[in-house]
Amino acid sequence: MKMRTFIKSIALAAVITLVSCVKDEGGDNPGNLSGEDVSISSRMDAISNDVSEIAEDQLAQQSAARMSGTSRMNPPSILPSCATVTTVVANNVWTSTIDFGTTGCQYYNGAILKGIIIVSGSTNFAQSPYTWTYNFNNFYYNNIKVEGTKVLSRVVQATSLLATPHPVVTIDLNLHFTFPNGNQYDRTGTRVRELVEGYDTPLVFNDNVYLVTGSWITAGSSSSHLTTILTPLRFVVACQYKLTEGSFKVERNSHTAVVNYGDGTCDNNATVSYDGGTPIAFTFIFGN
Repeated sequence: MKMRTFIKSIALAAVITLVSCVKDEGGDNPGNLSGEDVSISSRMDAISNDVSEIAEDQLAQQSAARMSGTSRMNPPSILPSCATVTTVVANNVWTSTIDFGTTGCQYYNGAILKGIIIVSGSTNFAQSPYTWTYNFNNFYYNNIKVEGTKVLSRVVQATSLLATPHPVVTIDLNLHFTFPNGNQYDRTGTRVRELVEGYDTPLVFNDNVYLVTGSWITAGSSSSHLTTILTPLRFVVACQYKLTEGSFKVERNSHTAVVNYGDGTCDNNATVSYDGGTPIAFTFIFGN
């Protein structure tokens, strides 16, 4: 079963496009919730997803390297060649230190990474749930500093989204972000990612399909907002835009913004609606 993911930036990486669309289509929305809030949140979602992807990649590498039987093929790593990985195994725990350097190392989606991510877990890969963690040492994603810890827990089970047992990863978020302008935000909550297609072809990456659910709070110096996935976000690796359907809601005080990615068509069309108003169409940018 595949332990790595391709869940890319919760393509809210609508970022610049979404903000400009909101302004062009009617100015600032009512209350304290703005297109900028969604933009900032989207960048943090992108970072969160990418570093989780790196952590799952390291789990896949360590698990494959320590499986009995030399005939088993290792899955290809998603890390760029400019990243250096050092792994130490002691007291039944493996720890991988991923060093992206200090000048900038380009991830496959174009994001520039600097600093270190440390991923660690038990060498008992058969345990269920399997829990592993990662944290940071002077790590930057596109000049946004990331601090904190993530705990990931994986089981293989049936769920309401798929009756056949499949890999389900629950991610506990506890992260701190410092933007280049000095603004700081904390992100806490839970995200659940289910590999619903492609789990039976571990060496084929392009057939993966994921469903993501969960909710989290983003708190800044003067305000906070809650993000809740309303219908599961569907990520299709074979689609160039990756995020093909699903919706989520951002709430602050009594105001809401709902982003909807459509019905599963492989395109980059989506809509955003403020406080139950008429949906505004926009095209999202997938990547960094």
